[in-house]
Amino acid sequence: MEKSSTQVAAGLGSLLAADKPTVQHWIAQHRALIEALQRQAEQIRQGGGPKRMEREHQRGKLTARERIARLLDDPDEFWELGLWAGYGMYEEEGGCPAGGTVMGLGRVSGHLCIIVANDATVKAGAWFPITVKKNLRAQEIALQNRIPIIYLVDSAGVYLPMQDEIFPDRDHFGRIFFNNARLSSLGVPQIAAIMGSCVAGGAYLPIMSDEALIVQGTGSVFLAGPYLVRAAIGEIVDAETLGGATTHTEISGVTDYKMPDDEACLETIRRLMSHLGPRPRAGFPRSTPRPPAFPPEDLYGLVPPDLQQPYDMREVIARIIDADSWTEYKAGYGQTIITGYARIDGWSVGIVANQRLVVRSRQGEMQVGGVIYSDSADKAARFVMNCNQKRIPIVFLQDVTGFMVGKRAEHGGIIKDGAKLVNVVANSVVPKFTVVVGHSFGAGNYAMCGRAYEPRLMLAWPTARIAVMGGKQAAQTLLQVQLGKYEREGKTLSEEEKQRLLEEIESRYEAQTSAYYAAARLWVDAIIDPAETRRWISLGIEMADHNPDLPPFNPGVLQV
Repeated sequence: MEKSSTQVAAGLGSLLAADKPTVQHWIAQHRALIEALQRQAEQIRQGGGPKRMEREHQRGKLTARERIARLLDDPDEFWELGLWAGYGMYEEEGGCPAGGTVMGLGRVSGHLCIIVANDATVKAGAWFPITVKKNLRAQEIALQNRIPIIYLVDSAGVYLPMQDEIFPDRDHFGRIFFNNARLSSLGVPQIAAIMGSCVAGGAYLPIMSDEALIVQGTGSVFLAGPYLVRAAIGEIVDAETLGGATTHTEISGVTDYKMPDDEACLETIRRLMSHLGPRPRAGFPRSTPRPPAFPPEDLYGLVPPDLQQPYDMREVIARIIDADSWTEYKAGYGQTIITGYARIDGWSVGIVANQRLVVRSRQGEMQVGGVIYSDSADKAARFVMNCNQKRIPIVFLQDVTGFMVGKRAEHGGIIKDGAKLVNVVANSVVPKFTVVVGHSFGAGNYAMCGRAYEPRLMLAWPTARIAVMGGKQAAQTLLQVQLGKYEREGKTLSEEEKQRLLEEIESRYEAQTSAYYAAARLWVDAIIDPAETRRWISLGIEMADHNPDLPPFNPGVLQV
């Protein structure tokens, strides 16, 4: 029987009435987390700082973010990805805000695009290891979803002190040109604007694009700059003559359009994008959007920010989906995972979500919320297969502490049932979207479509925690390892010293599980305000709809 969104969230009123101080405390904590997130985000958006921004202006150049704002139909509709890339990393090198690159989704002449712009205020736009990873992620999004990609190039090239982490491996710098070629083969539009330096191997990126623009006086592209040319062959030549706009539009023919300044260059890209012809779509089903039955801002009072208390994930779902669109699948079976069909901003979706309430099975077994049991793994696997059969996208809402352990679970075949779920998620062909609400621990991360399982977007709330296991369990394990090492060295610690060591390990481990730590390494694409979850998912499905090619679903051999 289909439940209305009102029925899904029937308990909220009593919760607010019964425990209003707790709810108000949660709301205040969530708002504080979001305010801290916004403050830090604004600092990251300063790139190399005001002085370096001013230096770019003095050179007649716009900054990376100014360029993107001029390029977009609506500058306020830029959905930034990878903002936290490099956060807290490379401190000995002076840091690398946002990975030295601005990346995100936006509309250019009506077309949804992925845009990548080197930030020349950060180490002259040099490529750090995280810069490579972020640019590869942009191309992956373009490849998966067949949306146009626009490169705004302004980079001094590889950051040489770290070249061994940037240049030679499979997913290093060369993979970018590999992806250029694949995108071209698939007919995905690529436009590149050379708006500053573009040197060495990086020169191939714009030239392997469909069309390349270059800005007079500031843009330059060459395999070796003037200093290297002089060192290599003794030739003395200036940068403009070697690889400037006139050289490459009137002599070599390497670039297609010579632009007088940044503004004209960006406007020309907009005109080029306006000429794109019609493109096939997947045709994912969408009806007239309806708002949720309850305000999304209610989410702040529904999920405990410290993740230590139970809550009802159905209440969360009711603030994300369209009103009266919920049809729950196997509601009374495998209750620690909630599965059901719904609509998000009109788009038809399947939802797989971890339930955080303690539940009781029909056989009388008490099951802990957030844990995947054999029955919930079995149900979720079947539901994922159904979504593939129906050709509808899947949304995963993660707050998972792992799979059930112990004799009863092992004798019941938890590994077999868990493997079945992991298998069908891995082989699922419909677009997948993952939101980490709370915990994302161990194999639960995999079964609930973590980064390794290629969700089209992976998003995290500020409350997200991603790790192989919980902090306290991990800290105790690491403490025993450390104590064993001391014992072998003949050292003995007092109880006070053991406690202090435990606290140090716990603090370090907790920092490594935070949403910021994950986003810095691009394990997630963005840390988002919970109230914006619905809009992000809708945008993601619209993006995925650009790729009409869904291969046949074949889960292979299942452990049944």
